[in-house]
Amino acid sequence: MSYKSLIIILVGVVIPSILIGQTPTGYQIKRIIIDAGHGGKDPGAIGTGRFKDTEADVALIVSLKLRDYVLKYYDSVEVIMTRDTDHFVELRNRTKIANDSKADLFISIHCNTNGNSSATGTETYVIGVSKEKSNLAVAKRENQVITLEDNYEEHYAGFDPNSPEMMVGLTMMHQTYLDNSILFADLVQKQFTNRVGRKNRGVKQAGYYVISYTMMPSVLIELGFISNHAEEDFLNSEKGQSYMASAIYRAFKEYKIKLEGIDVSIKSEKKENPPKVDKPAEVTKEPKSVPEPSTQVVTGLTIGSETKPVQTDLDYRVQVATSTKKLELKSYNFKGYGDVSMVEKSGKYKYYLGHYTSFNDALAFQRELRENAFKDAYMVVFYKGEEISLKEADKISQENK
Repeated sequence: MSYKSLIIILVGVVIPSILIGQTPTGYQIKRIIIDAGHGGKDPGAIGTGRFKDTEADVALIVSLKLRDYVLKYYDSVEVIMTRDTDHFVELRNRTKIANDSKADLFISIHCNTNGNSSATGTETYVIGVSKEKSNLAVAKRENQVITLEDNYEEHYAGFDPNSPEMMVGLTMMHQTYLDNSILFADLVQKQFTNRVGRKNRGVKQAGYYVISYTMMPSVLIELGFISNHAEEDFLNSEKGQSYMASAIYRAFKEYKIKLEGIDVSIKSEKKENPPKVDKPAEVTKEPKSVPEPSTQVVTGLTIGSETKPVQTDLDYRVQVATSTKKLELKSYNFKGYGDVSMVEKSGKYKYYLGHYTSFNDALAFQRELRENAFKDAYMVVFYKGEEISLKEADKISQENK
C-alpha cells in the first residue's frame, strides 16, 4: 500500500482525542519517544569540519541526556529511544516504533546547517504546510535520508512533502494532536531562549517524514546551526549539550503539568543539579539557572486550599484552541461559551475562556470544559497582560498574602 493511499484511509477515520487528565488520578503522559536524528551510515550535517562529531553524534548525546533527565525525575514515565547507539534507523521504522508503542509524545532531535555560516538559532517544527523556502529546504535535507534505505522507492511511494495536497491531508490527519504539538514546541523554544540564551527562530511548520506519520503530538527540534563556528562550539561542548537537554526536559515537565494539572515529578530534583558553569562565549544571555528547576508548583493554590483570593494582577484563563485562523470572539464559535479572549503571536491565534483571580475557580472551570466541551483544555495565567508559569503565579500570590 502506498503512503498516499494510507493518508486517504486515515483521513477518513475518526482519530480519538488525547485523553487529558481531568483529575490528578486521571490520564497521565506515560510514554514518550525520543528520536535521535540520523546515525550509522547517515552522519547528518557535517558542520565546519573542526569536530569529529557530526549532527548524528550531537543529536544522540543530547537525546541520551534528555532520557536520563526524564527517567531521573519521573518514575511513572517510560522513555523509548529510536536509537541509543550510533546505528542507522530507517525513518519508517522510527514512526513505527512510536505508533506501535502508543506513545503520548514524540520528540525528534536534530542540528541545523546552512550555506550561510552566519545563520544561528533554534527552531522547533510541527507538521504543516509551509511555503517558506527555508522551511522547505530544511525538511528536504532531513527527509533525504530516505534515499539511503533499501527499496526506498517502494517503501515511500507517494510521499512528497512538496505536495500541498499531501501536506494538507497529513495536517488534517494530525489535527487531533496539532494543538498539543504546538504547545510543546512553544515551550521548548521558550526554554531555549529564557534558560539557555539561544536565538529563537520560532515554531514552524514543515513536511518532515518522522512527524508526518506519528499518531501523537510530535515535534522536530533543531538545536542550532553546526555550520556556524560559535554555535557548533556550543553544541559540541558538554556544557552546551547539558543545557539543551535540560531545556527540553524543562519544557516536557511544564507541558506535563499543563495537561495533567499536577506536578508528579520526583521531589529530589534539587539535590543533584549539575554544577553551575561559566557562560559560553557565544551565548548572549546568561542562563537563569542550570538543569533542574524547583519542583514546588502552585503551593498554597492547590485544590482544597481555603486561602481567600488576594487582590493581585493575576488573571487565570483556560486555553481551548490554537489556530492560524482568526475567529470572531463569539460564543457560537466556542460551543456556546462566552467570556472569550484571544492572543495573537507569530501568526497564530490562541483562544481562552474565562477570567479568574483564583486558581481553584479556574481549575474547576477547566474540569468543566474538559468534561463537556474541550477535552484538551488547560489552564494558563497572565500577570499584567503577560503569560507566566503557574509556579511564578504561585510566588506572586504568596508575596501578596
